[in-house]
Amino acid sequence: MRDKLGRKMSKSLGNSPDLLGLIDQYGADAVRFGIMIASPAGNDILFDEASLEQGRNFNNKLWNALKLVKMWEAKLGTTNDSDNNAAKFATAWFEHRLQQTKAEVYSLMDQFKLSEALKTIYSLIWDDFCSWYLEWVKPGYEQPMDATIYKKTVGFFDELMAILHPFMPFITEEIYHQLQERANDICVSQMQAPKPVDSSIVAAGELLKQVITQLRDARNKNQLKPKDTIELSVQTQAATTYQQIAGIIQKQVNAVSFTVVEAPTPNAIVVAVEQDKFYLKSNAAVDTNALKTELEKDLAYQKGFLESVMKKLGNERFMANAKPDVIANEEKKKADAEARIKTIEESLATL
Repeated sequence: MRDKLGRKMSKSLGNSPDLLGLIDQYGADAVRFGIMIASPAGNDILFDEASLEQGRNFNNKLWNALKLVKMWEAKLGTTNDSDNNAAKFATAWFEHRLQQTKAEVYSLMDQFKLSEALKTIYSLIWDDFCSWYLEWVKPGYEQPMDATIYKKTVGFFDELMAILHPFMPFITEEIYHQLQERANDICVSQMQAPKPVDSSIVAAGELLKQVITQLRDARNKNQLKPKDTIELSVQTQAATTYQQIAGIIQKQVNAVSFTVVEAPTPNAIVVAVEQDKFYLKSNAAVDTNALKTELEKDLAYQKGFLESVMKKLGNERFMANAKPDVIANEEKKKADAEARIKTIEESLATL
């Protein structure tokens, strides 16, 4: 173990941490997390206290997620069909995302890539579970939590604590017992083997995250306040995909309606997501000059990006040596950039 500058630990340099002091300051699980996440297989560990802070923040994230889920336990009931359908997609997506991650973790653990395994679990819990899944299934204000969805969520939380337990045993054991009454302990439980994954559901979830992120970004750029409602429509060749995620999109971007259209919607803010075009209409006043400036900036970036991709695809040496999947990825980048450029130009023409 070395310090973050790569120097050996020594008393003369004063760079040897007091481990018990760090445990008192950050907690045992946070210290374990900080050391394990910075431990690539076969290499020296570069110790940095910032990774312990990351572990402490992760602990806080887990506690906050537990508090949110326990709040739902007090108001279980039934929800309306649209909210229930949206939550059903969210649970189906996370089920397959969890199984996909478990398979990755199993493979990494078999190769003793403990640091990479922890990073994979950390991303699944922090991003997919806390930032996305819990938001997608969260009931509206003063609305009950669907009992079936709640039971699924607790089951997911259990499995997450099981795969995190070898790295952070104390908080995972505590959360495991606080989620519901149990006679057994997580430390003597058998971890469940990964189940088959439906890649189409996982892909739909990734598309959903991308759409929400870009629509929220468009709202911010156009200075639409969170309480300002919008009318949302999409021009797409994948209408069936959006049918199952429409309810979540509406809730996450505060849209009063969401429709699939065949022609561009006039006088609307246009957002390109891969090959699809989204149209946002709002009663709130939109600063067209600021919007035009942002669109022109985005257009210049997309043209520069497309030019760099075209140079790569036009490089004979690259095309001769690159693997087929790498070339296919570059071709997809080219198609996406061209679609975005066309959409931005159409948006500028309507201003």
